[in-house]
Amino acid sequence: MSTVKVQKVTKQEPKKARDKTVLPPREDRLGSIIVAGGTANNLVDQTRRKCIKNQDRSFSQTTFCQQWLAMFTLATIKDTVVIVHGPVGCISSMSYINVFNRLGQIHRNGKPESGRWISTNLLEADTIYGGEEKLRTAIQSADERYHPGAIFIFTSCVSGILGEDIDAVIESIQPKIRATVIPIHCDGFRSKLWASGYDGSFHGVLNYLIKGPVEKNADLVNVINPLTIGRPDEVEIERLLKKLDLRANFIPCFASIDAIKESASAALTTGLCPTYGEYLAKILGERYSIVATQKVMPIGLDNTDLWLREVARPLKKEREVEKLIKNERKRVKPQIDALRKKLAGKKVFVSAGQSRAIGIPNLVADLGLEIVGVTAFHYDEVTHDSFANLTKRCGNFTTSVANLQPFEQTNLLHQQKPDIFIGHSGETVWAAKQGFPTVMGLNLFHLFVGYDGVVTFGNRLVDAFTNPAFNRNLSAHSKALYHDDWYTANPFKYIKEAACHR
Repeated sequence: MSTVKVQKVTKQEPKKARDKTVLPPREDRLGSIIVAGGTANNLVDQTRRKCIKNQDRSFSQTTFCQQWLAMFTLATIKDTVVIVHGPVGCISSMSYINVFNRLGQIHRNGKPESGRWISTNLLEADTIYGGEEKLRTAIQSADERYHPGAIFIFTSCVSGILGEDIDAVIESIQPKIRATVIPIHCDGFRSKLWASGYDGSFHGVLNYLIKGPVEKNADLVNVINPLTIGRPDEVEIERLLKKLDLRANFIPCFASIDAIKESASAALTTGLCPTYGEYLAKILGERYSIVATQKVMPIGLDNTDLWLREVARPLKKEREVEKLIKNERKRVKPQIDALRKKLAGKKVFVSAGQSRAIGIPNLVADLGLEIVGVTAFHYDEVTHDSFANLTKRCGNFTTSVANLQPFEQTNLLHQQKPDIFIGHSGETVWAAKQGFPTVMGLNLFHLFVGYDGVVTFGNRLVDAFTNPAFNRNLSAHSKALYHDDWYTANPFKYIKEAACHR
């Protein structure tokens, strides 16, 4: 993993110069890419030869921005308020995020609790005269209205272009505010890669909420959990760690401020998604000497084995973990064998975030399905070794790196003709209109991780195969998404190829 380089941005105040740090985007920090097309073996080979380029498309459809993912990361933390310093449209997605928030609160606390958010509502006039006074007013209003423990200030493209110095505003108003006010630099235009928003969120949390030195807890394991991890997954992780006499500290989603602060006292940090928690785990390790292990998501038999061993090894629990793995595999083997008989030989296409795009194919391979294609939303060194191992196991399948480009996806599905498509919620709509049976690659109500996750997901696949009528009928009564000639064209014709001579 490459060394984190911090980009320094110097801005002028009326009275003095200020020097603030802004984390560089993943394109610069990790060499991340969002554009590639071809075969899995070719992608692995290009990565090994250092030929991976952050290419572009001559045609591209809309996608998310990093600010949205930054809010997705922090909006569910208890006793906090979200303030977006931008036009009101930039905070509109909070109503969608709040659906996840309320469902998650029901699963964890038994009652729905809504998040709290405020927009500074930057208007056209504010792009001329500035909006810092609006930000001060919003911070004061949030503190007086909600009395939170922390207030997150998210930048936007507009405030970034204006050069609004939110750090200076926070510094000037903090003595008058009870809550801890935390800047989150996530201007959408800084990165085409939405995962950079995770890093901006964690950068703020690390600098303002987590402090040391602290006394270590030998049995405490930080488990970095994205919002797309449901409570059933957390319960399974708690069960497995408990068998190793360890307790999980799930951060940041749905955590309390105290739980986040307690993360500095953990014996080890791991994650349920390496893509999501890479930066937080790395910096916790550097600042507080906490071992970080997060090579893979614990999805599928082999990956769950590896995940548990990576947790157990630094804590000197190798004997206990081998016993646990043996017992768990023996317990689920009859159910998995029965599922393999029902699913063997079926072809599947998987589209997901970088880590799930590796974890889910490994899981379905456990169930005997054939991988014909994988789309990853981005790709970089965080999961390169795991992706290379996936090609050794599943062969040379079609591979796409795309930040939600449905025109490419529908073309690939038409040409590969899988028996089932596994993707995110929005993507399954496209595949369903083409008549393919679909299963969501994330669902807050169903178990994915661990040994029981293989069984649960396998049963969902069987249900999809045996009940295809809805998607078939939907396709028969739906107009084609694109012109007929597109479906026979090269799906990657709009990718601008970059030459590599290494």
